[in-house]
Amino acid sequence: MGKPTDENYRKLKKAETYDDADLTNMVDREFSITLDKMMCEKGIKTDDLFKRTSISKPYINRLRNPSRKNDKPKREVVIDIALGMNATLDETNLLLKRARYQELYTRDRAESIIIWGMLKKLSGEEIRELLAEKGFLDKMFPEEKRK
Repeated sequence: MGKPTDENYRKLKKAETYDDADLTNMVDREFSITLDKMMCEKGIKTDDLFKRTSISKPYINRLRNPSRKNDKPKREVVIDIALGMNATLDETNLLLKRARYQELYTRDRAESIIIWGMLKKLSGEEIRELLAEKGFLDKMFPEEKRK
């Protein structure tokens, strides 16, 4: 067991109630499970998502693997993934919630474009084109092939 694991074990052993333990460095697998399930339901493979997003294959695989300790993806990565999967607004907001972010925000101009596009059932590619046309694509997804 590593240091955080040992520390958490000691805290659990001492705690009168579970809430007293004050555990640290907890692994959150909700996002990974939701992402993997959504990709399977939509029939999207890692290669498909890689081609439709600015996210590397290894990082996509890490994000969707619930058996590993995952880094928390950046908010724009979650949105990039949602667009790459042609997710609905509800699916996108679910992914954001599972990654511990707020839902798409109507008062943010770029996000309101995404919301509008999803409500009109535009594809992720069409929404990206609209973001680019309005000058928001580079602001939303600034990094090339994230690791």
